[in-house]
Amino acid sequence: MARLTLSTPDGDSVVDRTDIVTGMPYSSGRHSGCRPRFGPDGYLWVGTGDAAIGTTPQDDNSLGGKVLRIDRTGAAAPGNPGGRRWFSKGHRNIQGMAFRASDDLGVSAEHGPSVDDEVNLLEPGNFGWDPVPGYDESVPMTDLEKFPNAVEAIWSSGSPTLALSGATFMEGNALGEWDGVLAVATLKASHLHIYFVTSEGEVTNDFRVIEDEGRLRSPRQGPDGLLYVTTDGGGSDGKVLQVTPVLSP
Repeated sequence: MARLTLSTPDGDSVVDRTDIVTGMPYSSGRHSGCRPRFGPDGYLWVGTGDAAIGTTPQDDNSLGGKVLRIDRTGAAAPGNPGGRRWFSKGHRNIQGMAFRASDDLGVSAEHGPSVDDEVNLLEPGNFGWDPVPGYDESVPMTDLEKFPNAVEAIWSSGSPTLALSGATFMEGNALGEWDGVLAVATLKASHLHIYFVTSEGEVTNDFRVIEDEGRLRSPRQGPDGLLYVTTDGGGSDGKVLQVTPVLSP
């Protein structure tokens, strides 16, 4: 991960780069990305993939298959387990991360193998992904037999998976019923998934919108309060969609 300084006032070029996190595992390119978000505590939270290496999610010395919680220099944030840079382990492939300003609730969105994409709370602990020996994708996403105290997902897709992608919370009185909802883009399922989540982290309702624009990559609420979603199209096929909230079915 790198911190970039952009030129001013146009911001169209990089004038300085500082690497703040290095040494993340990389293999074939699978599960090698990361999703950063600043949390309400002022620290940078980063969801990492396991790089399709079976040992990384449970390896305390690896940054793969983890949620990192770091300061702006890349050092471990105070309160992390064991003083490490990671906050939780046992993850497969985190694609989305979001915080709700009204109650500081934090969640991640994660790819499962052939089943069980997950929405997880951002809390310390082991989330139970351990695809060894080798890279055995038939094991459970949250293996409660191997890890009885593993943190369970607040929502799971079951089968088929949706390929969850970017996530954001929507907030504002003008949104009506959508005030406080979690919006998660999907790739394989090609829709925007809306979740109603309580302050305790319970999903009470969920449904689909935008099912006719292909693969969706990342939703963000703009400064105007509206929701914008990028599609996964390459070149001239890519779009930025503006979304109007609708009542749940």
